[in-house]
Amino acid sequence: MVALVASLGVLGCGDGARRQAQEFSQSNLRPLAILYGQFVGQHRGQPPKSEAEFRAFIKSLKPEQLAALAGGRDADSLFVSTRDQKPYVVIYGRAATGPPGPAGAPVVVYEQEGRGGKRFVANSLGAVEELDEATFKQRVPDAK
Repeated sequence: MVALVASLGVLGCGDGARRQAQEFSQSNLRPLAILYGQFVGQHRGQPPKSEAEFRAFIKSLKPEQLAALAGGRDADSLFVSTRDQKPYVVIYGRAATGPPGPAGAPVVVYEQEGRGGKRFVANSLGAVEELDEATFKQRVPDAK
């Protein structure tokens, strides 16, 4: 990710692209989405039933596993967006449905508000995408 941010600066991208790359690299969304996918993988394809169950799973990981994936962030901080400072919305208790999201898989985690009319969304493989509001409503039709 550092290489991506550095390469954007070398290529002369605008401030907006540089800001987006920096926000993405500092985001908690990708690690949280990957952990969601690991949960599903270890529970016969079933998503977490609740935030409490998902948090317990994350906290049960060995410290070095969590540190490697989360870049030193603790389990609790992973659940909060670094952009809008609000808890992420996580799909609990049911399989993710809806139109394909990032990398062709449904969205399982997303920002409540995001920034500048755009939100980060992620699938259980950790693919993250920034969507404008119209595209967000198409990809996450059940969003509150």
